[in-house]
Amino acid sequence: MRLLTLLLSTLHFLTRALASQGCGHPLHPPPTPGGASALLKLDTGESRQYLLHLPQAYHIYSPVPLIVAFHGKGQTNKEFERQTEFTKPILNTLGAIVAFPQGVNKMWTGDPESPPRKERDDIAFTSSLLTHLINTYCIALEQIYIVGFSNGGGLTNLVACDPEMSTRIAAAAIVSGAIYKDKSLKVDKGETLFDVCKPGRTPVPLLEMHGSKDPVIHYDGKSTPDGETVPVEEWLEGWKVRNGCKEGGEPTWEGEVHGGSVKKRSWWCGEGKEQQEVLGHYFIEGFGHGWPSILGQGDDEGLRFGPVGWNATRDIVDFFGSKSLPTEWRVPGKRVRDEL
Repeated sequence: MRLLTLLLSTLHFLTRALASQGCGHPLHPPPTPGGASALLKLDTGESRQYLLHLPQAYHIYSPVPLIVAFHGKGQTNKEFERQTEFTKPILNTLGAIVAFPQGVNKMWTGDPESPPRKERDDIAFTSSLLTHLINTYCIALEQIYIVGFSNGGGLTNLVACDPEMSTRIAAAAIVSGAIYKDKSLKVDKGETLFDVCKPGRTPVPLLEMHGSKDPVIHYDGKSTPDGETVPVEEWLEGWKVRNGCKEGGEPTWEGEVHGGSVKKRSWWCGEGKEQQEVLGHYFIEGFGHGWPSILGQGDDEGLRFGPVGWNATRDIVDFFGSKSLPTEWRVPGKRVRDEL
């Protein structure tokens, strides 16, 4: 029976054209319930910490999706794991591996208090982490996703804008994204971050969620306390055009969801059979700065303004599940035949 199970798992793997180089690698130590903390040593000699969750059904010969989740400023990755509940099977319906990296001093590149990119480059760190994970675990290369909250949402945007990193991810999601204008940041002369966005492929499908009363990253951008951010509507317009929609184009679908508490817009762009949902936006009526969830999260009155009647995580996972990296951008890995 054990041999039959292995043969069936291997057959399932062989039906997939490409998978990551980590397929077939034994796990040492085996995964622990709820995730395990690990260190990644960078080429610079610096060690960076991340929390990794493997789904219960993980098998070294069965490729699964990967989600990399960036916490907000002032959070730990463990707090973000509890906040989002990405590790709960009832919400993580993709059965994805989820990595929660930890930002230095609980922040990421792109925050006004973060040093210039040449001193701390979290886009490069994300690239190193992604390479490490696909070389260590059995990951479906067409299903790699990133998601971030607040300052982590700003980093998510930078990764999606990056010429190299944008070719490695299938889709991205941002909640209450802190997308600052460069004049609000510590940048060296000639350095740009948010003011220039040149992804290496288009479209890069994105889902963005924002509260109408966000007191930290204001919807209009101009009155944000820590420095001017890009107004959400301006950010949407930029990604519409970048992803192949007409400038000023109306959404393909617009309506109310989640009992009317959310005004949702979706843009489906492209030509003929290539048309797909390239951009989605949730305007959350009356919501503040936080992760939308049916649970209280400790700051319901100060910034978040209370729970909502739905879970952002479920909607984000559903969005990810409909997106796949085009074949021409998938980095070949070892086939299972090389491992047997």
